[in-house]
Amino acid sequence: MTNSPIVIFVYNRPEHTKRVIDSLFTNLESSDSDLIIYADYAKNDSHITKVNEVRSYIKSITGFKSIQIIERERNFGLAKSILSGVTDVLKRFETVIVLEDDIVVSPFFLQYMNLGLKKYKDVEKVASIHGYNYPIDTKGLKETFFIKGADCWGWGTWKRVWDQFETDGSKLLTELEDNNLLEEFNYGGHFKFSEMLKKQIEGKNDSWAVRWYASMFLLNKVTLYPKESLIQNIGLDSSGTHCNDDDFLSPSFSNQRVAYFPDKIENDRVARKRLSEYFESLTQQKNRNESKVRKIINLLYRKLFRLLFNNRREKEQDYYFGNFSSWGEAVKLCSGYASEVILEKVKNSLLKVKNGEAVYERDSVLFDEIHYSMPLLVSLLYLASQHEGKLNLLDFGGSLGSTYFQNRKFLNGLSICKWSIVEQQHFVKCGIENFQDDTLNFFNTIKEAVDTNKPNVILFSSTIQYLEDPFEILSQVLEHNFDFIIFDRTPLIYSDKTEHIMIQKVPEEIYKAEIPIRFMNHFSLSTFLAKNYEVFSEFDADEEIFPVDLEIKNKCIIFKKA
Repeated sequence: MTNSPIVIFVYNRPEHTKRVIDSLFTNLESSDSDLIIYADYAKNDSHITKVNEVRSYIKSITGFKSIQIIERERNFGLAKSILSGVTDVLKRFETVIVLEDDIVVSPFFLQYMNLGLKKYKDVEKVASIHGYNYPIDTKGLKETFFIKGADCWGWGTWKRVWDQFETDGSKLLTELEDNNLLEEFNYGGHFKFSEMLKKQIEGKNDSWAVRWYASMFLLNKVTLYPKESLIQNIGLDSSGTHCNDDDFLSPSFSNQRVAYFPDKIENDRVARKRLSEYFESLTQQKNRNESKVRKIINLLYRKLFRLLFNNRREKEQDYYFGNFSSWGEAVKLCSGYASEVILEKVKNSLLKVKNGEAVYERDSVLFDEIHYSMPLLVSLLYLASQHEGKLNLLDFGGSLGSTYFQNRKFLNGLSICKWSIVEQQHFVKCGIENFQDDTLNFFNTIKEAVDTNKPNVILFSSTIQYLEDPFEILSQVLEHNFDFIIFDRTPLIYSDKTEHIMIQKVPEEIYKAEIPIRFMNHFSLSTFLAKNYEVFSEFDADEEIFPVDLEIKNKCIIFKKA
């Protein structure tokens, strides 16, 4: 019997990839199997090192009948990689066995897959052979059985089936709805596969697997499952791009040979019912866990709020130190905010907010409740009311849009909202790639933002204190003649002391960093702007931890053009 080619999709996890290859070597069939590896390119610069490690490792692999490596020259992402890769392989072969870089297999996985692919190669109703079974109640089930649809963890199929795969999510959803199949598709409503499909259509996920399941489900095809899993997913450690923490989904695999392959091709109603019951228990457990998590998050939120924002004087020394004569002197002792690790954490957290998976992000920490800066929100809505419900704002140092997303619920009610962010170059690049739309734009300089969007309001939200030369930036602001300048969450000295430069330590619960901070004098700031601007309104902002002896007040101040 000719063995099916094995296709593995790898990315940036060298240790996982090595474990997958090592597990294949425990299969006797590996030495007589063709191995084809698709290595995706780095999504961003922070992934390049690991991507190169993977590529270096796979070039050292031997022990298979043949080895072919396809190195992508740009990032495809998992869905496109699998769809295009499997299609390419099935132009040359009639069958394929598909693994990802986190699927470790049992010593009898390849035997099971090849026997199944051979036995059912001409059976039109069979869509695929699957190596994984969910941790369902298997009492009374046969050694293998069929369930309607298709699946995605360690699987194999035929060219005849792949050619029937409909990848258009909109067509699939319409057909499910038109034929009143959503309840069955969702396992009696116990697992919302249709919601996954809708999010794929909306671009909120990139799942090829839900389309694979839907396509085969609508064709009334079935997939063969083993009673005991022959694979283990080791990617549920949050190391992957499409994973979560549900380790209980893949606790282990069987080391037993599979001998039974049913002749009767039909959806096993008992097995499907057990899977439905499992999904139901998963939902119930998820709800219980979410309730617990919400409580934990709220506790952590309160803890972090106290750590970050409350005036706990006895702890100030944990977050600030030094008294530096110059900014450069402080910079030498700091890691700064330019780290790619920090950018990646902020990006990942804010994407969850953007996509509706979380409601609020601050400094990469996610919360289940939005903590509004009410003085700022009131100020924004007031300014919009003065311009016929239009807000055209420049957010200086606005990260990837944290303040915008924080207030999005209220800003969506405006007739026009234009939010321009000026940031460091790597933040701008990331912002354009992941967040930019008709409302949210990213720029490298104030001039660039003004020339493009012509904002009439500029916002410094917890940023002016982190600038090397704030008055040079403010001089640029004066050149552009904004109608309003807003300083939010800005700590100012209310004493005779002109300024004080220190180092602020970010709590390790968020990310490890040390950042220079300049506490400016309230009078000096007001005096600098006085020729062109007057104080329109002044509020107390959130309480935060600041050195006690500097007489600092955290402020939200609106300056109006005189």
